[in-house]
Amino acid sequence: MLMLSLSTSGPIASAAVIKDGQVLSREVGSQGRTHSETIMPLCEKALQTAGYTPADMDAFGVDAGPGSFTGVRIGICAANAMAAAFGKPVAVASSLEGLLYGIDNACALLDCRNGNGYAMVKYEGFSPEPMAVVIDDLLSTLPDGILMAGDGAVMHRQRILNALPNARFAEGNDIIADRIGLAAYDKLVRGETVIEALPLYLRPSQAERLAKERNK
Repeated sequence: MLMLSLSTSGPIASAAVIKDGQVLSREVGSQGRTHSETIMPLCEKALQTAGYTPADMDAFGVDAGPGSFTGVRIGICAANAMAAAFGKPVAVASSLEGLLYGIDNACALLDCRNGNGYAMVKYEGFSPEPMAVVIDDLLSTLPDGILMAGDGAVMHRQRILNALPNARFAEGNDIIADRIGLAAYDKLVRGETVIEALPLYLRPSQAERLAKERNK
């Protein structure tokens, strides 16, 4: 089976073509340009490199977040539009699933400012679901020696080591379409697809929080 995968929840947009669980091509954008400018050219280039067209795809994979509110919407809209145009399903993976694809005994951590984050833990005794966390509270529950991944692991490395002296750190900490695609492809194989993907928002947006404060 063939799938075009998109990721726009992080600072860099990317696209990848997956065939039968293998990555055929991957294109990664550059910082300084908006995802709305880059994601479709990246998709086109990834397809050309792999030798396929959108019509050849059996499904479209997409990163539903958590991450940038605007970025997540861009990728979701692009994947949904292509799926609708070609009558194909969408396979959805979270950014945290992508970071931990193929990794066990690990925690993916994304920073969202002011000591808060998004996390997913793959470790015995933990539920592997994306969640909004207070970083210090999360660290107090994690086993020492766990592998940490994601931009939160990079940004809060010393904080993590203060709480978990034997913590290990992953080398790949970017949210990239090939790992999103592999996670989404597994769901496609299991029949876990949707007609229309929805963003995964674990916290209200800044605009929503400010509006709530004004209306108190």
